[in-house]
Amino acid sequence: MDVLLNCRFFVFWLFTLAHTSQSFGQINSFYKFNEEIDSLFLDKEQYSFAAWNYSFIGEYQKALEAYDKTSRKDNHSISDKEVALLLSDYKARPAAEYIIERSKNERIIIINEAHHQPLHRVFTASLLQGLYESGFRYLGLEALAEDSLLNIRKWPQIGDGYYTSEPQFGNLIREASRVGFTLFGYESTEKGRERELGQARNILTILEKDPDAKILIHCGFGHVVEDGHPSLGKAMAGLVGELAGIDPFTIDQVEFSERSQGEHESVFYKNLTIDRATVFVDHRNQPLHYRPDCAYVDISVFHPRTRFISGRPDWLLRSNSWKAYQLEEDLDLTFPSRIAAFHADENTTDAVPVDLVGLDDIHQKALILPPGDFILHIVDRTGNTKIEKITVFD
Repeated sequence: MDVLLNCRFFVFWLFTLAHTSQSFGQINSFYKFNEEIDSLFLDKEQYSFAAWNYSFIGEYQKALEAYDKTSRKDNHSISDKEVALLLSDYKARPAAEYIIERSKNERIIIINEAHHQPLHRVFTASLLQGLYESGFRYLGLEALAEDSLLNIRKWPQIGDGYYTSEPQFGNLIREASRVGFTLFGYESTEKGRERELGQARNILTILEKDPDAKILIHCGFGHVVEDGHPSLGKAMAGLVGELAGIDPFTIDQVEFSERSQGEHESVFYKNLTIDRATVFVDHRNQPLHYRPDCAYVDISVFHPRTRFISGRPDWLLRSNSWKAYQLEEDLDLTFPSRIAAFHADENTTDAVPVDLVGLDDIHQKALILPPGDFILHIVDRTGNTKIEKITVFD
């Protein structure tokens, strides 16, 4: 499991917030072209920064490749036969179904993400309606700025956070607001273990105000660890449980998600073929822990490999409730261009785009959008911007 982001990443996040204004020009500069990301981060071996910035502009594969330069290879060994033998005692269940079922008897659920994989945000968003029906009313986001006005505004804007400016994180926020969640940030400015403790204490302020609250926490990487990790010890999730006296239901999405190359993937994951987000449980409905370090969390979600449709990851379609919008040749684009789609009823000068793609060719990629009216901002390499209005039909 990946280690916690270190303090220099957090400093970068604070720096970004401090230097983000609500002017159209500066918002344009937040989302960069591929060549800018290459020169600013990738060429300087700042691979995590490169991965995050690629994810902001819909470059999913490039984000995976950049981040994998920071990660070690999986040296565990397990054969196809051993995988088959282990799985003979388990059955596959749809992950969302299992989590919603468990949620009825849980008070605190903590689910993580890899900050460069928007897939994880799309999955968390898919849980929100079911969790709300199970009584969950609060969503805590590590990435959310403390003074965000989201609960008043109901839509995300640049400056609400750093990772929250990635379109699928913005859509997670939109879905949470639509469903009825109260959103809150819980980040701590401390370092190391004190950061974990600070996060836990900030989360507990919700229980102090509402002792019966049911809370969902969406965190990054290893903050989901409960106990026993040789390098992390008891991270935020474990400290929340200790301080609140409530055993959180912890869910990892990172370990069993695809990487850019198989050498970086769990050997167990490489030996599986699945077509949807899956958990493995035994006859007692207890989850699979195929090696001891998987027991640092309650359950792991196994995500299927991405297929690409119209140049975009298939999971963006959200079971075909969102649509691929093919860009027309009469847009008279120059290349490279960046196209951001905004809800027509949001302030397009500072809203987080619903989707964003960079194009080197008109047929390269589609936008993936829900049915509705949208305003497109089409920006060329010199910063010139054209505005178009479109409608996506169901």
